[in-house]
Amino acid sequence: MKLTSLGSRTKALAVIGTVTAATAVLGAAAPAQATSAASYAAAVCGSGFSPDSNGVFSLDGGTIYVSYNGSTDCAVLMKSAYVGTATNTWVFIEHANGAGGGYGGPDNNGNDDGWYTTYAGPVYVYAPHECIEVGGGTVVGNDAAWPSVMCG
Repeated sequence: MKLTSLGSRTKALAVIGTVTAATAVLGAAAPAQATSAASYAAAVCGSGFSPDSNGVFSLDGGTIYVSYNGSTDCAVLMKSAYVGTATNTWVFIEHANGAGGGYGGPDNNGNDDGWYTTYAGPVYVYAPHECIEVGGGTVVGNDAAWPSVMCG
């Protein structure tokens, strides 16, 4: 696996990741912080994407956020453990039932798996009014969501 330098996105997310990690340690995430992280993940997806309130999947080491722009879904896994340290972190998105169709990520197949300091993604699938699967994981134990299905 490769060590990926993320430049400015690393710096921008270091603050959010630190706040998220500190909140997790304290044991209670404030709704404003969760909303802020979801909004930030939507911004990572690009212009026109909005957070999907049904698309939040918590892991011990991070959270997968799904955003939508009217026809395309986007997934980003934001780390809450080992933020600032490059660890294997991955996220994927595809049509439901393993039908593929995802894009983005290093191989443009809807899967982003690498050594990241703050988040994996964004990855996308064009799926208006269809069911999708999202999943991901971090290095925290068996910390993985595989897969979670959303329909909409």
